[in-house]
Amino acid sequence: MNMKHIVVLSIAAVAAVAATAVTLRTAPQNIASDKRGELVFRDLIAKANDIATITVRDNEKAFSVERRDNGFFDKDSGYPARAESFRDIVGGVGTLAFEETKTSDPARYGDIGLADPGQGEKSGREVTIRDARSNVLASVIVGNRDTTVGGARGGVYLRFPGSPQTWLARGEVRVPQPHTAWFEINLVNLNKDALAKLELRGGGLDDVTIASEPKGSDLKLDAAPEGRAPDSGKLMRLSFMVDPLSFQDVRKPVGEAKADARKLIAYGHNGLKITVTSVGDEWVRMAAEATSDEAKAQAEDLSKKIDGFEFKLSKNDADMLAWGLKDFTMEPKS
Repeated sequence: MNMKHIVVLSIAAVAAVAATAVTLRTAPQNIASDKRGELVFRDLIAKANDIATITVRDNEKAFSVERRDNGFFDKDSGYPARAESFRDIVGGVGTLAFEETKTSDPARYGDIGLADPGQGEKSGREVTIRDARSNVLASVIVGNRDTTVGGARGGVYLRFPGSPQTWLARGEVRVPQPHTAWFEINLVNLNKDALAKLELRGGGLDDVTIASEPKGSDLKLDAAPEGRAPDSGKLMRLSFMVDPLSFQDVRKPVGEAKADARKLIAYGHNGLKITVTSVGDEWVRMAAEATSDEAKAQAEDLSKKIDGFEFKLSKNDADMLAWGLKDFTMEPKS
């Protein structure tokens, strides 16, 4: 987070606090007057330059994003994260202001989305912000939104880890959910006009080839089994794997891919070649190369996003890697 970003964030924080103060002067006063209007984390914005890590723990998993000199990254895999998500959380947590006390009964936490992380759909999202020395600058469990407190930003229910008391606070904390929302998950789009050919190879299964020639034409299956007709819907479904080529999770490489692992190979009309190699379950490795000068820049840009990582596909996409010729065909219509 460079100085320019901090300045912008600080200005936004001051504006948000000022707007909160104006609203508080005219709002009902039958609530928590000892804290009402106070910032929940009064020093956080001032320490924004010291923030090194944000950890989010929810019903799905614990996930940390860290700031480095050249950007923001998933702490476990090292994959680039959205800078704006990091800044949104800091700005959101740093400008929360107490509105009123709510329940301290754990049996009612789920009603406002503040059950402990890992307790199902009613779990809150625990956000912990640390500096480079792992000192905690802010830690809060964020629950449901509430639009009744007034103002454009509305409010949010929260509580502090280890404390039974819950609160309604003015403000908004935008926590990307699911955690893959931290990433740009669409890597490249090979749409109908861009896609020339798709191949499925290896894994002890049928080789499958579908091609779009000339450019922009419908995909056609090569060598359909005797007595069966190509299923155009399933051929199109396979093409959707690269329109866009996307992922649902990312990690550092685990082990080695088998020599004859199942592969999806996509060819663009411009000479871009993408190889997706199964490494087990729904995880794959990807590689990009250029077979023409026209595709060099695109291949280089894509390689920066995929080299040194493994990606989790959706179950539907991963299942298609194991399809053979019969799966892409049907009994001919009479």
